[in-house]
Amino acid sequence: MDMQAITARLRIRRLAGSLGAAVDGLDLAEPVDSETMHALRQAFLEHLVLVFPGQAHITPAQHVSFAAQWGPLQTMPAGHLPGHPELIEIAARRGVKPSNANPERRTHETAKLARTDIWHSDQSYEQHPVIGSLLLARELPSAGGDTMFANQYDAFATLSAGMQDMLRDLRAVHSGEGFYRLVGLDPANAPVTAQPVARVHPETGRTALFVNRIWTKHFENMTVEESQPLLNYLYAHAVEPCFTFRHHWQVGDLLMWDNRAVQHYAVDDYGDETRVMHRATILGTP
Repeated sequence: MDMQAITARLRIRRLAGSLGAAVDGLDLAEPVDSETMHALRQAFLEHLVLVFPGQAHITPAQHVSFAAQWGPLQTMPAGHLPGHPELIEIAARRGVKPSNANPERRTHETAKLARTDIWHSDQSYEQHPVIGSLLLARELPSAGGDTMFANQYDAFATLSAGMQDMLRDLRAVHSGEGFYRLVGLDPANAPVTAQPVARVHPETGRTALFVNRIWTKHFENMTVEESQPLLNYLYAHAVEPCFTFRHHWQVGDLLMWDNRAVQHYAVDDYGDETRVMHRATILGTP
């Protein structure tokens, strides 16, 4: 089957101006052939966020199988679905939210930032941050619980030429201390990595802004106090409404995003209702 025919069969349609597209005509309970995967990869790089509606029927094993076609998956020592270490459950049940279930998370200032309702990119403290995640909606509240995404190519491209030139020479320190505290590991062993502030995407060659409120601590060779004014400006600029897409979930939506060029934010506006998502994460590569 030629690529044009595959693309037509998939019915890829844009969902917002800056990023986001839906992929119709694909049943992820069935194997996905290499030609179709090639078309999906191209769409992923172009649109940054892909939504596959109508996948409520797929099993955890099928979720993992499709995710693994994108690259090696992260495995979790705890908190995963039984028999599927590649899948974690992100759940809010009976008023207990992922962001406040752990008392340590509520009391330590760094750990408070290890939340989903703050704009961030995942695990930016790793030497090779994760490529992206595939998130499947299993149970949803009656209203609310959306997830927002922000295009970091656009965030960088709309800065002034002078600011862009300055940022290309800067690196920022990202720390995983909050995450290590959250999961009960020694924060002294957490990865601390200096990343380019203007990070070149390894596949597209495009430059994305790469700082976020959760994991970025300061610029390399600068103090926190010296770094904070510019970082605060960049944090706010990175998520201007014109760079964003807000996804209104339906049960069975499988959504994936390119963590290398996107920040995301889970909107915590659904009170004590239940919201259950299953997530597989693609490991980063050099």
